[in-house]
Amino acid sequence: MNPERESCLVEVLDRLLNKGAVLNADLIISVAGIPLIGVTLRAMIAGMETMLEYGIMEDWDKSSRELYASQETHLPLSPGEEIIYKTFGYLRDEEGMIKCWVPGVWNVTSQRVILWVRTPGKVLFEAPLEGLRLLRVPATHEARKELELIYPEGSARISLTERDEFEQALEESATAAKAAAASAAAARKENEVIIMG
Repeated sequence: MNPERESCLVEVLDRLLNKGAVLNADLIISVAGIPLIGVTLRAMIAGMETMLEYGIMEDWDKSSRELYASQETHLPLSPGEEIIYKTFGYLRDEEGMIKCWVPGVWNVTSQRVILWVRTPGKVLFEAPLEGLRLLRVPATHEARKELELIYPEGSARISLTERDEFEQALEESATAAKAAAASAAAARKENEVIIMG
């Protein structure tokens, strides 16, 4: 039998991640017609997003999100910048051949929003709070809630289960940042020396 067309590894991997495969096999090993060992194999192979979409491994997902968010991060914070809220979530990676959700810890600070990825321990995404807008978008999975972050340099799609808390933290941080900027401007104006000529 000749295949209709060749499939490359990337197409197979993309198919497994997006659609998945189910393996179901029963194997009996016998010697001289006497069955000695019976093996039953049942396996599902799919990307985590697909597994979660079908309601598989949800407990693992929840516990790993909680563990990931509770771990210490070493964010490069500016002087006076502090972390207001952090939660586990995803960033949609549209670059490359395979589109996927990249997991990490979303940090809302007093100045910006940051996605920290534990391995390799770096900031994957950051945007200042100034000029940041949020847009709710329809989710691809009912347990996830997706947002479009629109910032001056572009936009990014993110997904998290605690969307309402994340939105509230962003709103509170943006309000506090505006108030701090206004008080700093008032202090500068108060300290200005007006020279009249």
